[in-house]
Amino acid sequence: MPKGWYWHNFSSRFAGPRILRLPAIVRAPVFFLRNLRFYRFPRRIPFTFDADGMATMAIPSFISKPSFVSAYFRMRVASRAVVDPGLQWRVHQAMWCASNCMNVEGDFVECGTGKGLMMSAVLDSLPKWNTSAKRMLLFDTFSPFGIDPLSGRNLEKHGIRGTYASNVEDVAQNFSEWRGVELIQGFLPETLSQGNIEKIAFLHVDLNHAPAEVEVVRALWPKMERGGIMLLDDYAQVLEQNVAMNQLAQELSFEILTTATGQGIVVKL
Repeated sequence: MPKGWYWHNFSSRFAGPRILRLPAIVRAPVFFLRNLRFYRFPRRIPFTFDADGMATMAIPSFISKPSFVSAYFRMRVASRAVVDPGLQWRVHQAMWCASNCMNVEGDFVECGTGKGLMMSAVLDSLPKWNTSAKRMLLFDTFSPFGIDPLSGRNLEKHGIRGTYASNVEDVAQNFSEWRGVELIQGFLPETLSQGNIEKIAFLHVDLNHAPAEVEVVRALWPKMERGGIMLLDDYAQVLEQNVAMNQLAQELSFEILTTATGQGIVVKL
């Protein structure tokens, strides 16, 4: 291998057009200094949003809309947290999915509700909800304890999680302003039959346990109507859930759109 081959090849492939116009003998040191400038002394990037695992320069015009401001505030009320969790983009995507499903026949279903953060925002953003015939079915154990990675059960030894529900009564009170909301307590997928689900317009999955999510989606996918949307909360944030859902997507022949928040969006075609 000729002497200096690596540097010449590397700097030629990644240097950029201005460096490539320089004599070959000086490309490598200039390339090195260019990288030192960018990676050792990076410039401040004017991100418009930097939270929830993502940073972007995109224009978040939705954040100032009155409907979003109200919905996000309602999410904060449900969370009872003093500190803003920075879930604006995640809430925005849930609102978009739900809005597009209002004209699709079927129920709204959430598997893994916790305190009800996402669906509080969603329902607040749907002014016609209380005059519609739709149901919102919320499935959860409504337990405050963390999930055991092997069994998928809420166990006291895993501690209390701040975003999980303290009890089912508190969550029911949170949703009392909306009609058609039904809370179904217990472990999934065992409790799915209690919902008497025939058709689904919108499905939100946030169980934090890959095997349970796979079984729930496998059971509910046939009930989703064409044009309905499934939102996967942790799809691209947890490797186990990502791999499991990708395999299920192949089995059931659907495509998942990966978003920068780690959510996955699926439209039933």
